[in-house]
Amino acid sequence: MPLNFQQGSSPASQRLVLAVLLVVSIVLVGVYSHEGDAGVLHGIQNVVAASTTPAQRAGAGVGAATESLGDLATDATADASTMSALKEQNEQLRAMLADAEEYRLEAERLQSLLNMEQTSGVTGVSAQVVGKSADAWNQTVTVDAGTADGVETGMTVMGSTGVIGQISHADEHSSTVRLLTDPNSGAAVMIQSSRANGIVRGSLDGTLYLQDIDEDEIPAVGDVVITSGLGGSYAAGLIVGTVVSVNKTASNSTGTIIVEPNDQVRSLEDVIIVTGKSTTQSTSATTASQSASASSSVSSAQSASASSSSAARSQSSSASSTFSSSAATATSTTR
Repeated sequence: MPLNFQQGSSPASQRLVLAVLLVVSIVLVGVYSHEGDAGVLHGIQNVVAASTTPAQRAGAGVGAATESLGDLATDATADASTMSALKEQNEQLRAMLADAEEYRLEAERLQSLLNMEQTSGVTGVSAQVVGKSADAWNQTVTVDAGTADGVETGMTVMGSTGVIGQISHADEHSSTVRLLTDPNSGAAVMIQSSRANGIVRGSLDGTLYLQDIDEDEIPAVGDVVITSGLGGSYAAGLIVGTVVSVNKTASNSTGTIIVEPNDQVRSLEDVIIVTGKSTTQSTSATTASQSASASSSVSSAQSASASSSSAARSQSSSASSTFSSSAATATSTTR
C-alpha cells in the first residue's frame, strides 16, 4: 500500500509548517546580509554554485547546438527560388564591384594624362587605344579620335609619362599612331642637360637608339632625352626617355646609345594627341618677352639720360672755362 503523507495532516499543521519555514527564511536572510564573504551561508552558496557550473555549461552548449541545427533546418527548407535569388544577387554585387574597380583605374589613368598635359604645357585631344598591331615591322596602335575631333597627320601623341609616337594616318573617327619604337620612325631630340641634338630611331625588337650625335657630346647613362622640335615633326620640349646604355667601339666613336622610352606602350590604354601649346604658357612667354623688352627700353633710356647729363656737364664746364677766361682778359685790359 503506497504511503500518503498528506493523510491526517490538518490545515492548522500546514499553516504551522509554513510559518516556521517563513521565520527560518527571514532569519537566514538576516544572517546572510550581515555576515561577510567568509560566512557559513556564503561558503555554502559558493559550493553549490561550483557544483552546478558544469551542468550550466553543458546546457549552454546544448542550446547553441540546438540553435545551429535550427538554422540548418531553415536553410535546408529554403526553396529553390530563394537560393536562385541569392545567387543572382551575389553575381550582381560582384559585377558592381568589378565595375567600380574599373572606374577607379580609368580615373587614375585620366588624372595621369591631365597631369602630363599640365606639366608639359600642351593642349590636346584625349583618346583610347582600341587596337594594336602584332607585326614587329609595323609597330602602331589605333585610337578612337580622328579628324572630326581635330586630329591631323603628324601630330605628336603622348602617354601619361612621355611621348609614344605621332599620327601617321587620320580618319574621321579613328587614327593610326606610329610608335617611336617602329623601325620606320625617327624623332629629332636633344639631351636635356647638354642640349646636344640627335635622332632617336626604333628597331624591329622595339629598342630605341639615339643616333646622329656629335662625338664630343656623347651622353651619359641617366641623361634625359626630350624632343627638340627641329624639323617640326614633333612638338618641342616633351620627354622621350632616359639613356640606359652607351657602348663605344673602335669602329664607332659615338658608340651605340640606347634610350628607354618613358612610357611603356604594351600597357597603354589612353593617350593625348597634342594639338598645341597651352594658353597659360604662351601668355607667360609673351609677358616675359614684353618684360624683357620693357627692361631693355628702360636701360636704353637710362643710358641716354646719363649720356645727356654727361654732355650737359661737359658743356657747362666748357662755358664756365670760357667765361672765366673772358673775365680775366677784361680785367687785364682795364688795368
